Amino acid sequence: MLLLAVGCGGDDSKQSSRTVTVDDGGTVKVTAREYAFDPDRVVVQDGGSLTIELENDGDLAHNIRVRRDGEEIGGTPSFPGGRTESARIRLSPGKYELLCTVGDHTELGMKGELRVR
Repeated sequence: MLLLAVGCGGDDSKQSSRTVTVDDGGTVKVTAREYAFDPDRVVVQDGGSLTIELENDGDLAHNIRVRRDGEEIGGTPSFPGGRTESARIRLSPGKYELLCTVGDHTELGMKGELRVR
């Protein structure tokens, strides 16, 4: 099962939390805004591979990078608002971090959790 938890920082209008479940080999569509991802939790059933489609609906450049135990697994490149990029990653069961690594976006709360079961 894959769980993605993402917070919003530096803003009192923090969005409510949302979880989506995706089957192995599926695609999860994530929207990036300053400074949050939606959905903020993703669960992947029966790990293997996942396509992450990131729509940048913000004004700034964003990306989504996947890490496990501090090691980068993959993700999208950084790209400006108004565009969409995709990345396909291989996953094994466990817990992963989802991060926007542009500037200080992670510190501002643009991060999440991904779980593969």
